[in-house]
Amino acid sequence: MSSRLLLPAVLVLAALTAAVGFLAREVYQRPAQAVGDRIAVPSASSPVPREEQPGSSTVQLSIDAALHPDGERVREVLQRYFDAINAHDYDQWTRTVTGDRVTKTARTRWESDYETSRNGTILVHRIESVSPIRLRVMMTFVSTQAIAKAPADLQADCITWRVVYPLQAEGNALRVDFGTEGSSSQSTAC
Repeated sequence: MSSRLLLPAVLVLAALTAAVGFLAREVYQRPAQAVGDRIAVPSASSPVPREEQPGSSTVQLSIDAALHPDGERVREVLQRYFDAINAHDYDQWTRTVTGDRVTKTARTRWESDYETSRNGTILVHRIESVSPIRLRVMMTFVSTQAIAKAPADLQADCITWRVVYPLQAEGNALRVDFGTEGSSSQSTAC
């Protein structure tokens, strides 16, 4: 190639690369279609003030989680799960978890553990498919509770949780399950 054609070829190649980059950026930054307050879009807003903790009890999905094929099913079961805890309703809670989890969780223990709990600022960050019937859900939420009901290793009345919940299909529904995923929970005082 002659040197006088090299500069125009490089310029055309640079323009094409920029156009492809711009197009890719637009595709990957396209916001998900929000349905009410179910999808959390990144914002510069500050966290919920301490006096308003635990914040809204509405389960929200990140854009990434909303784009997962099971995103809305995950949001719905987690909404019922947290609603049951917030209402201190064991019977409702049993309809959101696996049968195995129900049999391993005595009503009296559950009622005692959650009698002062309130959960909010619930955000599903990511959903991963582990198998055709199992999902791994990475999320954060805030719980408030009496200090006496807080975990032994974090005696606080307000806790921010970073957890991974396993969800298992049972029948035609997703249910919150036990699993090693949940053993890596992290928590800090608000």
